[in-house]
Amino acid sequence: MLYELLIKGGEMIDPKQGIHELRDIAINQGKIAAIAKDIALNEAKKVIDAKNKIITPGLIDLHTHVAEAIMPIAVTPDEAGVYSGVTTACDAGSTGYATFNKFKKLIIPYAQTDILCFLHLSPTGQEIYPEICWHDINPKRMLTLIQENKEIVKGIKIRAGAHLIKNHGISIVKTAKKITNEANIPLGVHVGLGFEDNLPKITLDDFNAEMLNLLDKGDILFHTYTQRDGGVIKPDGSILGELKDAMKRGVVIDVSPAQSHFSFKLAKIGLDQGVIPTTISTDITITNYKGPVLFSLPVVMSKFLALGLTLNQVIEKTTIKPAIVLNEEKNRGSLEVSRPADISILELKKGNFLFSDGKAGNTLHGTQLIVPKLTIKKGVEIETKPRFRNFNPSDELTLTKGA
Repeated sequence: MLYELLIKGGEMIDPKQGIHELRDIAINQGKIAAIAKDIALNEAKKVIDAKNKIITPGLIDLHTHVAEAIMPIAVTPDEAGVYSGVTTACDAGSTGYATFNKFKKLIIPYAQTDILCFLHLSPTGQEIYPEICWHDINPKRMLTLIQENKEIVKGIKIRAGAHLIKNHGISIVKTAKKITNEANIPLGVHVGLGFEDNLPKITLDDFNAEMLNLLDKGDILFHTYTQRDGGVIKPDGSILGELKDAMKRGVVIDVSPAQSHFSFKLAKIGLDQGVIPTTISTDITITNYKGPVLFSLPVVMSKFLALGLTLNQVIEKTTIKPAIVLNEEKNRGSLEVSRPADISILELKKGNFLFSDGKAGNTLHGTQLIVPKLTIKKGVEIETKPRFRNFNPSDELTLTKGA
């Protein structure tokens, strides 16, 4: 019997299996059927020439907003997903228990990208800013919804913004932890205030210290390298001691840069002091994904190459590591035989690139750009959007400026 599809001659990188070498990958009925150093061309009905390309497990973006038409700034799932080389997108709190069913029935079924989510503690999620209805938090309803939707709901999220800290304080985090402990899922916490918000530094640091002390192994800190007030890494080079303690306990350090929650300066401070991200994600929304220039998970990965991480590291942090966070490591994050054929075909473009950290206002030169060339979803070829993979040589110095 012929294989339906053969990916031939690519550089396979699968950190879970410890593979980084040329391999051929055969696909049948939407699953990986065989992996070998040489599979004959005549053994497949169709062949994809992957010479000079990188073949990875389907990329996973741990922090997106894809509840389009529910959350005002959310994007279409496939724009954050398969069109940019990502096969699984996790929505980080766009919906709460009062709005989740709209997401489940009206959006998720129509996406080619696999969609998972973190349920917001606020009943209405991030449909309205600042989040309202904190007084309507209903642990019983949340736990029922989580139990009934285990295949989708993978955690709970809260945003530690000025409204929450000022009006509710650490009690909200404790409430969220009670729910996640009972449901046996992680808690994800956004740090960093809005630009218009203002709280005393001591209040913010005290809150973050208490919050970090409550987080357990597998819980997630979003926006770790944010330059906004309320961050955990400071411009003077200091880092909250509770952050390092949390890391020792196994708390997940996530990037989620968005347009305004990332600073090269603070990332360098963190990396130099051992604050290495567990996962690399985007926090993609309509405020950043269309520009003014290119923004995608492969671009954020490329920024961390420029910051000194290796190619294997950035692939690990966008495949098996987020799969583990989502308790999905048996289903995604690796190219093992018999698994669904979710595959990202990438090109490592060499050149002179000037990366931007967005509203923090800094730039960083890099020599490598990860470009998504083709997405394979359950064995089906999906073309990436031209704006994610095509650019002119004259664009090289400004390609990611403002992203």
